Amino acid sequence: MVAMEPWEQIDLCWRVPEPADAFAEWLADRSTMTHDHLVGVAEVGRDETGALVARASAPAGLALPAALDRIGAPTVGVAVTLTLPLLEIALLADAGALLLGRAGVEDVLVDDAGAVVLVDHPPGSTGESGPGVVTCAEALVLAVRAVWDRVDPREPSRDAIDQACTLARRDGGAALLALDRLVRATAPPRPVRWDPPPMTFTFALDEGAAPPAAPESVAGRLLAAVRTLVRTGLPVGSHRIGLGGLVTAGVVVTGVVVAGVWGVG
Repeated sequence: MVAMEPWEQIDLCWRVPEPADAFAEWLADRSTMTHDHLVGVAEVGRDETGALVARASAPAGLALPAALDRIGAPTVGVAVTLTLPLLEIALLADAGALLLGRAGVEDVLVDDAGAVVLVDHPPGSTGESGPGVVTCAEALVLAVRAVWDRVDPREPSRDAIDQACTLARRDGGAALLALDRLVRATAPPRPVRWDPPPMTFTFALDEGAAPPAAPESVAGRLLAAVRTLVRTGLPVGSHRIGLGGLVTAGVVVTGVVVAGVWGVG
C-alpha cells in the first residue's frame, strides 16, 4: 500500500507476487459492485515483475481515530450516522452478499462530509497483515465501538451498545444484527459537523499579518474615491443615485435639448 498524506486522495496499489485465488475472488466481487461506504477497484494490471496489481481510489479523508479527535465527543445522532454504514457492510458480508479482506480501525476513513469509507486489504495481497489488522468483520465492530466510546458516558445507551459490540465481535450473525437494531433504535441519524484539516495547497493570510495599507498617493486616493462613487452612487440630498441612472438621465436630457434646437431651427 502506498503511503500518502493524511488528507489527500488516497491512491492504493495492492500487489500479488504469486497467483492467489482469494485475491482473484475478492477482485471479481469488488469489481462488480458499488457501495458508497466501501473502497472500489479503479484499474487492474501487471507491474514490471509480472505481479498482478489492483489500484483503487478512496476519497480524501482521515482515519477514524484521527477524525474522532477532531470531531470531539459525538452526539448520539452523530454516532448513529458514523456507525450504521459500517454495520450495514458487516451484515452484507455476514450474509455472503460481498467479500471483504482484512482491515484495522485505521482503515476506516471519514471524508469531509462526515461519511465513513472502509478501505479493506484484499486477501493474499502485500500489506494484508500488520499491527491492528484483523478480519473485516472484527475491524468493523471495533470501529463501531471506537465511535461509541467517544459518546458522553452519561448517555443511557452506552453500556448496552458496549455489551452488544462484545457479543457481535465474538459471535457475529444474530449478535451482529442485534447490534444494528440497537444502534438504529438509539436515535435518528444526525449530520456530522466537523472541521476537516485543510488541503495541502490551501492558502490563507497569516493571522498576524497587518491588513493591506490604504493608498497614500493622490492618484491612489482619487482611484479609491472613484471606486466608492461607482459602487455606492452620487449623493443627492439624503439619497444616493447610481451612476447608471445619471448616465441615462443625461442621455435623455441631451436628446430633448438637441430635438428642441433642431425644431427651433
